[in-house]
Amino acid sequence: MKHRSATLCAALVVSAVAALSGCSSEGDPVSFAPKQSAKPEASKASDVLMPTHPREWTTQRELPDGTRVVRTDLTGPKSGFTGRVWAWVPKQYGKPEYKDSAFPVLMALPGAVGYPTNYFFSKEFRLQERIGEAADKGESLPFIVVMPVLNANKDTYYDGSDIPGQPKMGTWISDDVPDLVRENFRTYADPKGWGFFGSSSGGYVGMKMVLQYPERFSVAIAGGPDAAPDSPLWNGHPKEKQENSPAWLAEQLIKKSSPTPSSSPTSGLKGTPKSSPTASPGSGPSARPTSGPAGAPKVAISFLMGTKEPKQEVAALDKLRKEITKGPIETRVTSFEGGHDGYKYTDTLFNGDLKWMSDRMRGPVAAR
Repeated sequence: MKHRSATLCAALVVSAVAALSGCSSEGDPVSFAPKQSAKPEASKASDVLMPTHPREWTTQRELPDGTRVVRTDLTGPKSGFTGRVWAWVPKQYGKPEYKDSAFPVLMALPGAVGYPTNYFFSKEFRLQERIGEAADKGESLPFIVVMPVLNANKDTYYDGSDIPGQPKMGTWISDDVPDLVRENFRTYADPKGWGFFGSSSGGYVGMKMVLQYPERFSVAIAGGPDAAPDSPLWNGHPKEKQENSPAWLAEQLIKKSSPTPSSSPTSGLKGTPKSSPTASPGSGPSARPTSGPAGAPKVAISFLMGTKEPKQEVAALDKLRKEITKGPIETRVTSFEGGHDGYKYTDTLFNGDLKWMSDRMRGPVAAR
């Protein structure tokens, strides 16, 4: 799908770059450092992580409610990659009653190459405004939204993976960007405090991350993702490619969570429910996981699919979903009228899926 969406996503990137160039790099500096320093052990909940090393961010754009989308350049200590990260915190974050509370993090990942920008910060998508409005209506948690670049250059894509001999874009997404968030904002140690929303290749990476690191991330909403890794950079590395495949990663997670390990993602587990039918927004059941051992990771993935997506791609994703929906993995499909379109995925997010995600994650807790 990365190949098919090249024209559409190029237009989105141009739009985002235009928005970036329209805002001076000398925008107002912003820091999210607490007014009074607090130690992690001083928080009311044991898994609330207080900022450890707040930095100064640059204002990208200001919203009508006074909140700001900000940006910074990060050289990942673990990946070694240098890229830009945008962030936004909801208005609730600065309220006195939440000063000791963590907030859930939503990492929004763009489609196609996703370099040198991330179009989800732009006013064209209104992602932050719409999350704020949904939170006010009780239809969403007040997420911290984090928007990193997805790839290392404009030439190709990396499947959110550490491909041998290439920049470690898997580590960038799984470690460096979350570490930056923890350094600057109040977050949960619980994986239910971390989720993904992505379009096309960004949806694939979000899905891959929750399957690969269920101890870090718990929910992904994937708009039109690929069903398997397809970066040309995998050529010559079949073993590593397989180990970054959602099917293989799901198999490992199911094995770890099952008292009777299965030999492949297609072999059924005793008591495993059948996959639920495709659901339209706000209707139909999710395919829920069976109960696993106490403490086993539970992850949830929602696939957003247009009625005009290529049939071959839809069939591959449906096959993957049926294979992985068991044990600790919950899935569902939300369909909408249209094709492979980042704007449509974003619209669909606010037609029930963001509420579905919020119901599976932890929100901030106000002081009594």
